Amino acid sequence: MSAPEGPGASEAAVPSLSRELGLFEVTVYGVGLILGAGIYAILGEATAVAGESVPLAFLAAAVVAGLTGLSYAELASRFPKGEGDYVYVRESMGSKRLAEVVAVLRVFVGAVSAAAVALAFSGYLTAFTDVPPALAALALVALASAVNFWGIELSAKLNVLFTAAEVGGLALVIWLGRNTWGSVAVLDAPFGGSGVVAATFLVFFAYLGFGSIVNVAEETRDATRTVPRAILLSIATTTVLYVLVAFSAVGLVDWRALGASASPLALVAEAGGGAVAGSVVGAIALTSTANTVLILLVSTSRLLYGVSKSEYRSFPTMFSRIHAGRRTPYLAVALVGGLTVPFVLLGDLGQVAALANAALLVVFVVVNAALLKLRFDHPGDRAGFTAPLTVGRLSVTALAGLVTTVALLVVYVAGLL
Repeated sequence: MSAPEGPGASEAAVPSLSRELGLFEVTVYGVGLILGAGIYAILGEATAVAGESVPLAFLAAAVVAGLTGLSYAELASRFPKGEGDYVYVRESMGSKRLAEVVAVLRVFVGAVSAAAVALAFSGYLTAFTDVPPALAALALVALASAVNFWGIELSAKLNVLFTAAEVGGLALVIWLGRNTWGSVAVLDAPFGGSGVVAATFLVFFAYLGFGSIVNVAEETRDATRTVPRAILLSIATTTVLYVLVAFSAVGLVDWRALGASASPLALVAEAGGGAVAGSVVGAIALTSTANTVLILLVSTSRLLYGVSKSEYRSFPTMFSRIHAGRRTPYLAVALVGGLTVPFVLLGDLGQVAALANAALLVVFVVVNAALLKLRFDHPGDRAGFTAPLTVGRLSVTALAGLVTTVALLVVYVAGLL
């Protein structure tokens, strides 16, 4: 007789998450998350303030992401848990309260980021239909939540398919604009250095995905080795694509027009290859942003699930319940989907992305500090992946990651004053 499904059954059986993901799937998961949240969603907003210098903004953001990514890679190797940042801070800092604050911020970032990308999805959809943007974004969140509930295997398969499509779309844009790179005045920033720095802050949203890779550790085979490698591979792959696409974008389209567009990459493809190319890239952008919403909801629900475990006594344990049939944290999935809705209703992509960035930067400051303290307290413990450049007990990359994330956070706060 088959086991019954439902909440009661899941509590009795206490099933575990299913380990379905290898290095390829986790790397593709990271690449898909980073690409959809970045170049398809935020390119226009960043170009509006950086002009033809936008490739520099992507490079600068990549440096900040890479430094913090090394900290995540080492911590993920030491603590291969789906609750990620929460465990890193709790184990390194010895503070349950600080770890809880970080976990709350991460859930907030996940919900806000999913809303921002859903809004980008609706922007591209306007080229094909006149469905109200808010309605389209909400429908996407509902559908992605349903897939998230159905299971990690389905999510992973869809992610591989969609990521292949979005990489193909970027490759098309790169190819169409390859002959224009020499004409890009990359040092000619219309608003000076402050514009490039402001764009770097916005573009940092494009790299938020690497921090969410750790949240699928408990559904990953050999997570101690696989997750760190996937983090670094994802950042490296997406940085190359970002910079080349940025060159093609401002080479093919005037930066002012690009900055004002709700579907910037479709506009670029149309400029370089005609209406058909524009429609193809616009369609790919729909799959890319939809994919990113899905994996943002997956990673955030897994973080909520992990921190809700009874061993931590931090979040209500009901969110750690796993559905007996689907083997997914169904209540965590429902809550994260619900939290995304009010941010979709804000309707302003730039504002929503900035909110996600600010909260995420606070988390990254604490995570880099966590590795610095861990290295100081346990200098001989170097099992698994270790970030390079160590002087005595000091992790140079973690210190640099701390300084650069604080600097970007200051830029954001200064812009509000």
